[in-house]
Amino acid sequence: MKNNLRTFRLVCSDRDIPVVEELLRAQGFEFRPEQFYSQARILEKEPFPLGESVAARFGRIYIQDRSSMLPPLMLAPEEGDTVLDMCAAPGSKTGLLSRLAGRNGFVLACEASGDRLALLRQNMRKTQSVNTATAHYESQKLPLSPESWNIIQLDPPCSGWGTLNKNPKAMDLWKDEKTIPLVTLQRKLLTKAYELLAPGGRLVYSTCTTNVQENEEQTRFAIEELGYENFDLPRPAGFTIADPLLPGMEGVLRVDGSGGGQGFYLCGLKKPGKAETSISGDCNPPGRKIDLNKIEFPEAVDLDSLPEGELYEFRDKAVFMNRTALEILPGGLRWQGFPVGRINKNRFRPDPYARCLLPGKPSGTALVVEKAEELSNLLSGQSLNGPAAGKGPAGLYYKEMLLGFIGKKGSRYFWTDK
Repeated sequence: MKNNLRTFRLVCSDRDIPVVEELLRAQGFEFRPEQFYSQARILEKEPFPLGESVAARFGRIYIQDRSSMLPPLMLAPEEGDTVLDMCAAPGSKTGLLSRLAGRNGFVLACEASGDRLALLRQNMRKTQSVNTATAHYESQKLPLSPESWNIIQLDPPCSGWGTLNKNPKAMDLWKDEKTIPLVTLQRKLLTKAYELLAPGGRLVYSTCTTNVQENEEQTRFAIEELGYENFDLPRPAGFTIADPLLPGMEGVLRVDGSGGGQGFYLCGLKKPGKAETSISGDCNPPGRKIDLNKIEFPEAVDLDSLPEGELYEFRDKAVFMNRTALEILPGGLRWQGFPVGRINKNRFRPDPYARCLLPGKPSGTALVVEKAEELSNLLSGQSLNGPAAGKGPAGLYYKEMLLGFIGKKGSRYFWTDK
């Protein structure tokens, strides 16, 4: 394998895997499966940038370094689990956590940078990670209840020495004393995570650097100074794993970038004790709860497709509030649910990407596209003929795979990303 191995993951149900792959191959892309995750793929032929593919533009694939997929997979939340992602942007790992936690799970994604938070929300919108919520905080200052989270992902800012194939100046930019602020921040975040972690809860700490100060030395700090216990992480298939640089670090993963993908470091940490019941919150979300009887919804919208929760209106946006978030988040936390559309004069207009609101099978007004070329035409501004019945917006499907909502005038259907 080469250092510049290009990888991506599918964002779909197992049923839709053949459809997404067919959509990619129809545009000339070739790929092969990864060993470590059933929805990870290695790109072998790229006739034009993968990010401009129809599958990427509709959020049915996510371009991600293979090593970057490991932290959520090692944390391994199960269907229905609740997860805290402390340093979430740009959302690569958040989106994978969302898929692993499933429809009935919940992920709170926190980010300190306003610009990066916007990118995180954009990526969650494309991948339709409807079981997530976001919060704009320095995570070492998060106003969350102590010992209220059983599963935490911590991928803090680091020197990025493992990304030299993409960022060749990383080691020059972050060396010697320049890494001291990063090491200090990482320790603050580990300390805060220990406070938030419930007894028996687990955390995966990861970086994309090869710097021992940010890796093994932080693991030692977490165990000896904070009281964590470490747990062994399984070796993922298809990766080259190097020996740790400090003794007594059995079970950590130092991913050697020479095996393909970025250099990465991961360790599993848990809080001693037995698991206890999570603390209930006194959440007071912004906006007002939407009275569904007073709002006009397009016939293509199926609210039963959403997980358990509520719809709120905030600044003309219709926002989905996950039931778990409403139950556990404290009143002092400022957070945003998942936007699914807009409210205008008591009329709901779904977000174009809100496939989370579509029924599993196309309705009579839906546009069902059979050829990848037709989707490319839509995205380039052309319109297509479809069923004349009903008013828009209408559901858009590729074969039977959900894509989003499309505008229509009479029998003409058109795509608008607004």
